Amino acid sequence: MRPTVPRVAGILTTAALAGLLALPAGAAATTNEPIAQTGGMTATLPLFGTTLTVDVALDPTGNISGVVLTPPGDFTQTTTEATKVKFENTAGTTTVSVKAKGSTMSIKASSGALADVSGTGSWGADVFGTGAKSTVAYTIGDDGTAKPTLAIGAISAAAGIIATPVAPKSHSDEGEDASVSGGATFAFEGYVKRLSISVSVDRESGKARLQITLSGKDRQRTTGTLAELAGPRTWSAHLCDGTAVTVTYHVGPGGSAVYDSATGAPATAKKYDHGFQADFDGTNVGVKVALKANEDGTYTVMASGFSGSCGKDGSHDDSKGSGSGSGSTRPSGGGSSGSNGSGGSHGSSNGSGDDRSGGSRDGRG
Repeated sequence: MRPTVPRVAGILTTAALAGLLALPAGAAATTNEPIAQTGGMTATLPLFGTTLTVDVALDPTGNISGVVLTPPGDFTQTTTEATKVKFENTAGTTTVSVKAKGSTMSIKASSGALADVSGTGSWGADVFGTGAKSTVAYTIGDDGTAKPTLAIGAISAAAGIIATPVAPKSHSDEGEDASVSGGATFAFEGYVKRLSISVSVDRESGKARLQITLSGKDRQRTTGTLAELAGPRTWSAHLCDGTAVTVTYHVGPGGSAVYDSATGAPATAKKYDHGFQADFDGTNVGVKVALKANEDGTYTVMASGFSGSCGKDGSHDDSKGSGSGSGSTRPSGGGSSGSNGSGGSHGSSNGSGDDRSGGSRDGRG
């Protein structure tokens, strides 16, 4: 089941509080469960030679429930939506915006020059909703030709999470904006999330943009023997209206993933070779689960949640590959994914960091 997510603490600025009050009551879910379960994120941005802290809070279904700038400076909140909050300074030269939709959540700062966003910053989030934060430090500079540089500093991963740095890579082809990006990859119980830190400079105006993005698809790959994979598992999600739903299944001794039940709303399950697909009736929210035999005698259980962005009518566009219905797949009984609930973990045993679960929306593998 999805763990309780801590909320961002702090005193709200007047602009942030107004933004909270302006959000529509009962707004439809806007992100998938892997993003919603973080509860938000915090970043310190190097801005004008000092540090601006941006605290982002998400509600349980992934709507932006609060954004706090510290210090608030002369920023005024100009946009307040469930998926986007934007601030602009009095001079109109610098903006800070937050977005949360589908499988991504981002913080972006745009200003007039690379020097405006140069310096040392940090990022932190409860990446997998385990109750502890992972952090990444970074430094932005100038290579001497007005092109941005990026260094990824210390990475601290919460217990049980495997963090891998992604070395910065520059892009400065003739005729294109100069840019650099790097970050980190986080793996936990078969899920993978990626942190991207990117800086770009417009080749004509010299304007600079710093963007920090956390992305995570609702795809899980867990590898082990049939005995290790056996036992009940639960995929958790939210419908567009915020209703919590689950699908319970197990890995059978015959080498197949077997549907057991669903809670929260009526669901229909279809059986396929070595797996099944369960859809919540009247929605595009559901999950496909399959078991694959590997050449070394082990098996990989692949769970892929799906739904699209929630519209005003509560419908989904599944082709976008994101939305509120995706969730976390965990065994019941307190163990980690890849076990039967006894506490053993095989969630990252594939070692590849690949979050591709395979399997199409219609169940054809």
